[in-house]
Amino acid sequence: MASDVDICNMALSHLGADATVASISPPDGSAEAGHCARFYPIARRILIDAHSWTWSKTRATLAEVTNPSTVWTYAYALPSNCIRPLRVLQLSALSALTTTEPTTLGLLDERGSSQFDIESGVLLTHEPEAVLLYRRDVTDSSRFPPLATSALSLLLASYLAGPIIKGLEGANIGGKLRDQAMALLAKAAAADANSTVESNEFTPASLGARG
Repeated sequence: MASDVDICNMALSHLGADATVASISPPDGSAEAGHCARFYPIARRILIDAHSWTWSKTRATLAEVTNPSTVWTYAYALPSNCIRPLRVLQLSALSALTTTEPTTLGLLDERGSSQFDIESGVLLTHEPEAVLLYRRDVTDSSRFPPLATSALSLLLASYLAGPIIKGLEGANIGGKLRDQAMALLAKAAAADANSTVESNEFTPASLGARG
């Protein structure tokens, strides 16, 4: 699987650059490594936020904090690696995991969610002992499937085009690479969606809106 440095060098190759980087954390001292260190985390988080990837979803029991709301019953701190909250699992669904009674199993619906709101990094809900299903920031690039890795390299290249090629040419090349990244990301998302019952949430607009 590709490392962060491999993905950065793939991105540079999309630009026709002869230079390669040896490290981006910390940067190896080259201008290219400095640009990659700046833009790679942004491109990675956009990739993860574009779809409910099977490899980025996880769950955690939330830690309760002081409640700033007079409307919601409970307040919880979001996990530090949370990119996007998906669902607050209901107690009925969680308790159903511990029983084999058919009537109780009928209550199990992990695709449902208790109502919640987010305010200044705090999750507000009426659910006690809340368990959150969310997209986490995956920093281990070896977990990215090949299609997602290729899409990430193209997306990163679209960011690098401006500072490396510069001017109108850099902007034009960056736009073309972004279009290619979106197309490949759609294919990667579709392939991932086919491996799970989770619905495909990726749309080209969801990536373009974050530009």
